[in-house]
Amino acid sequence: MVVQSVDIQSPGVLEKILAQATEILVREYGASHVVFHGSRFHGDPYPDSDIDLLVVKESDKKPMDRTKEAEALLEGIGAPVPFDVQVWTPEEVRQGLSEGQTYVGMALINGKILYGKETDLMTPKEYFYNVSHWLKEARRHLEHMELDLRSDYDIGAMDELFQATERYMKAFLMTKGIKVEMVHSLPGLLDQAVKHEPSWESLRKTLDVAYEWGKACHYPPRHPGEVRIVPELAEVRDLCDKLDPWLKTLDRTLERSVESLEKNREKKNQGLGY
Repeated sequence: MVVQSVDIQSPGVLEKILAQATEILVREYGASHVVFHGSRFHGDPYPDSDIDLLVVKESDKKPMDRTKEAEALLEGIGAPVPFDVQVWTPEEVRQGLSEGQTYVGMALINGKILYGKETDLMTPKEYFYNVSHWLKEARRHLEHMELDLRSDYDIGAMDELFQATERYMKAFLMTKGIKVEMVHSLPGLLDQAVKHEPSWESLRKTLDVAYEWGKACHYPPRHPGEVRIVPELAEVRDLCDKLDPWLKTLDRTLERSVESLEKNREKKNQGLGY
């Protein structure tokens, strides 16, 4: 079935595409699990958003090679938007779950299993809503941003700032008991956050810019000859300067939250005789 780009929003079209993709990944690729997740699953995609799939399969190939292999198999479907297929081995899933790896955890928690049965191995734990994991990831992206800025790499720096900001905001929402979804909308996250921190409304225009520039730098051109409009290095540096004080303050707030949560967990464990 080949569908036109305008058809993906039509009732039943995405379901047919997913059914075809699942059949191919199971029959031709040997997938033990296929999980649909991301913005198209949650119903808030960009017009050209990927179809995000997590595939579990035994393999001794490198992750990037697995992705290329799986996505190549799906090209014949003629989907109007690309597939983003991440292929993990069962062992990588086990390790990812034990370490609180956010990608696999959020995909399994918030996604839909199209093929395979959810077992103890495939069951994410509550630590995927552990603030410390998201705080660590936010800091990692900030470190990469600083490296990219020193290398005058505007696209990389903007992408890292975008992802760091997203993770800081998600970590903050988790301290308020909100289980966030696998979405990237900074304005959407701000809509939830201002209910707890009204003063953050003053950041809306800046976060709108970070969101638009972040999308442009995070997603490569979809078609040959397509021009990607990205900010210049000076613009990225200026945006970093605007967000840096807020992110550093938020980092300290989240660090205190993590310390408080750890103390409460220790007290609870001691009370239970652990």
